[in-house]
Amino acid sequence: MCQSLPVDILAQLTALGVALAQQAQRQRAAALPVLEAAVRQAVQAALPGLLGSVVQLATPDLDPAIAAVQRRCPRCDRLVPRLAQRGRTIHTTCGALALTRPWYHCTHCHHGFSPVDATLGVGPRARVSAALEAWLVRLTVAAPAREAAAVLSDLTGLVAHPETLRAHTTAVGEALADTDDAATARVQATRDAAEPVDPAPGTLVVETDGAMVRYLDGWHEVKIGVVGGAAAGEVLAASYVAARESAERFGPRLLAEAARRGALAVVGREGSPTRPGLAMLRPVHVVGDGARWIWDLAAEHFGDRTEVVDFYHAAEHVWAVARAVYGADSDEARVGATVAIRALRAGGAPPVRAALAALRPATAAIAEVVRVERGYFAANAARMDYPTIAAQGLPIGSGAVESAAKHVVQQRMKRPGQRWSERGGRAMLTLRARLASRPPLTAAA
Repeated sequence: MCQSLPVDILAQLTALGVALAQQAQRQRAAALPVLEAAVRQAVQAALPGLLGSVVQLATPDLDPAIAAVQRRCPRCDRLVPRLAQRGRTIHTTCGALALTRPWYHCTHCHHGFSPVDATLGVGPRARVSAALEAWLVRLTVAAPAREAAAVLSDLTGLVAHPETLRAHTTAVGEALADTDDAATARVQATRDAAEPVDPAPGTLVVETDGAMVRYLDGWHEVKIGVVGGAAAGEVLAASYVAARESAERFGPRLLAEAARRGALAVVGREGSPTRPGLAMLRPVHVVGDGARWIWDLAAEHFGDRTEVVDFYHAAEHVWAVARAVYGADSDEARVGATVAIRALRAGGAPPVRAALAALRPATAAIAEVVRVERGYFAANAARMDYPTIAAQGLPIGSGAVESAAKHVVQQRMKRPGQRWSERGGRAMLTLRARLASRPPLTAAA
């Protein structure tokens, strides 16, 4: 059914049509980029007024004929008479929205409020809409604030100071980090997922590594975790966590993300149908660089699991022996390391351990290197069954987490001259990991 347009909206659309027609006359025979810019400029100029008209029509309390004379105070529930009309400006994705809305003041609890703010979902001190804040954060997470402000202006015509982008991004990131900390604590307390489970496909894979980031007081290691599913040796549907913190604190954080991806899901129970026993958790494949804490975490929290030392870290230990025995840049070192690494890939730890046992070091320094590496391969032999693991379609390397170190952390946080505060780094790490893991961020996330 045809419905007549409200007079205010019709007037603005008519004015926009006139402006577009005038642009067409001024830009006759112009190139497409010129015409694009002209139309975009005219539409952008019309957006604030159109948004204001839509808000006016869609918000009952802005209609003087409908707005209640009295409202219940949201804090103490007493009836409060309308005090006055107050103006407010909110910056939105459509431009600045100027409102004049009814204002109430409770004489009992001294709370001032406007039901219009609640209807629109705008906080009492918010100066930007949730949608615009999400834009600001997305842009600043992708690029430094000055560059992000320039992109915002070029693409939308909206002008925001770089410090505004930085402040909103830090605030949203800190709030999200607090939420993640609470979820981590809840998983620790309940041994259950703190959020709706988003199960990874196939065998669940957990990888962890570190990357160096420069803070105001120097360089610090940021720990990074990847959780996803395995297929044909690749990690699929990966999600990420990243934080500058100790292994003792990062372990539970990684567990919380693994729980969100299904690590603590009960897939069966041991025992008979009449007397079920211990719960069987989903199988987990854990890839680490050999650090003790990751194996301790796996042993404490994961049930049916496969543990594997990252093949490329193990290969570095082979190279350490070859360089010590034959010389760092010698052909003998290259040949010896290549042969041993191929044997490691084809047969796991036994052939490397046999080769190490056969060595007769010529000096005390070489003997110390050989002693350390013999201990390393002995301690991790069960985690180096690379042919069996690869045949099962599971990854033998931590390529996913090493890639994450670059695209989640370093691309944004290791630009020339950058140094991060604790607050800013915590917020940015949380946002980068979240945006790489889940659907686009919203202000309510």
